Amino acid sequence: MGEQVDLLSWGRSPEEWSAGASATLEPDVRVAARELEEHAGRTDAPWLLLWDHALGRPDPDVVGELVGGRADAWHAGLLLGTGGLPEEHDYIHPIWPLSLDAPPDLEAVSWRISLDALLVRTEVVRVLGSLDGAFEGRTGAGLEFGRRLIDRGAVVFHTPRLLGPVRRPVAPLSEHDRFVFLRRVFGRKWVRYAGARRSAAHLHPLVVRQALESSAAACAATPRPPGDPEIVLERPAVAVPKDPSVTVVLPTLGRYELLRPVLDQLRIQTVPALEVLVVDQNDPDRRELDLYAEYADIRLRPIIQDVRGQWIARNAAVLESRGDWLAFIDDDSEVGPDFIETHLEGIHRYDADLSTGASLAVIGAPVPDNYAFFRVADQWDSGNGMCHRDLFARFGLFDQQFDRQRRGDAEFGLRVQQGGGLVVHNPHAIRVHLKAQEGGLRTFGSLDGFRHRDRTSPLPLPSMVYYTKRYHSRRQVREDLFIGLSQAIVPYELKRRATPAQWARFVMGEVRHIPSTVRRVRASLDIADEMVAAGPEIPELGDEPVLHRD
Repeated sequence: MGEQVDLLSWGRSPEEWSAGASATLEPDVRVAARELEEHAGRTDAPWLLLWDHALGRPDPDVVGELVGGRADAWHAGLLLGTGGLPEEHDYIHPIWPLSLDAPPDLEAVSWRISLDALLVRTEVVRVLGSLDGAFEGRTGAGLEFGRRLIDRGAVVFHTPRLLGPVRRPVAPLSEHDRFVFLRRVFGRKWVRYAGARRSAAHLHPLVVRQALESSAAACAATPRPPGDPEIVLERPAVAVPKDPSVTVVLPTLGRYELLRPVLDQLRIQTVPALEVLVVDQNDPDRRELDLYAEYADIRLRPIIQDVRGQWIARNAAVLESRGDWLAFIDDDSEVGPDFIETHLEGIHRYDADLSTGASLAVIGAPVPDNYAFFRVADQWDSGNGMCHRDLFARFGLFDQQFDRQRRGDAEFGLRVQQGGGLVVHNPHAIRVHLKAQEGGLRTFGSLDGFRHRDRTSPLPLPSMVYYTKRYHSRRQVREDLFIGLSQAIVPYELKRRATPAQWARFVMGEVRHIPSTVRRVRASLDIADEMVAAGPEIPELGDEPVLHRD
């Protein structure tokens, strides 16, 4: 083993451990939190292994392999039963990509840590804090610790390699700890909402009320570790490989006036592109092909595509590409001169498979706070992203079932994550998303997945339901529909900005549309079911794209 690893055993005397020092953690979470913090503060070991010896002895060879990997924390929680906990997470973030557990026999991103088998960088504990003493049991404390790590920039992976043949499920999650977790992760209104939903689902309102009260008291009495949510973990920058070959993929439809500025910005990149592939989907009588000759110096190659669809367009460009790396951008974007360079640097800094940048929209919801730092991405954006071309050989191209609709890029990112890949958010790879009101997906009428320009089209877009039904449980599909339809009552330009008074006015105005909304939702569900039955349309690298009928 190269790096030193200290072994911290739960509730038993320290024993010989060849890879580093050994110590004991008391079963009481509050005491263990202090012991872990103190040990991390005094040790020189770069890694700590928290271990329950009921699982047998940890394998030093496996531990040695893991410390050389790309994660800041490795655990075996999914094999020990943390998958899906707590279930109230589905009521609040039903289809958050990082809440979808990969198969437990796969090595993949997962924040659902078990403290019974956890290998973590000592720096993580020093920077992001020890265990939360408001919890009564290790199961809840591990879940909160894992969620805190993933939310604040740490890379957390589940791995079956950490365990031997002995398996012992984690202790059940108590009602108290369930709501401590929700209070630490979500806002007060969401905790009340989850409490109401849990009371209705399990018919134990008094138990839930007691847990709400005890969790509130525990959280008030115990400071968050650490208390400042702006404290994050970030790795140092690395050098970008010399002379990388990068293909830029840029579909366009109805936006020539926006295409020219972004081509000018690609002309002055600090890392020049090997080629720029513009997939032109405009009507033949409206094509401005002379435009492309002006950009011969950036090796622009137009791909003329008569059949419209954003995913068939990107697939066509991937198949035509010559570069080792593929940078994806939308035509209604503005980027800086280091756009390509910063994506490459972030991928190499984190040994990532897929990079997504910070898209700053000029209208719509406010920019989330977590756009400001590197972290495991919760969604991939094909309007601002990059990957190695080989990734499409591993996972296939974009699913063309999503053509003319939404979530095709989210599905690709989720497919990579569920297959064991690492998707990172790069705060330095910035684009301004102009959110043009014409062209692109606006040609087909949608403002976003749950908002449409008319009141006759299926609601939500059928691809939204197709996405959830392919990957999520029936409960998650139901909750996503409920939350999405509720939030869509507010107009797009006031998304996450509406005041309570505005909410009340929009709700009252929506009442008269209930019958048509029900019909539209049923139509969307029917179409989504047909899409699920037909199955995904994912070409392999080397295949010809399958053209949809116009």
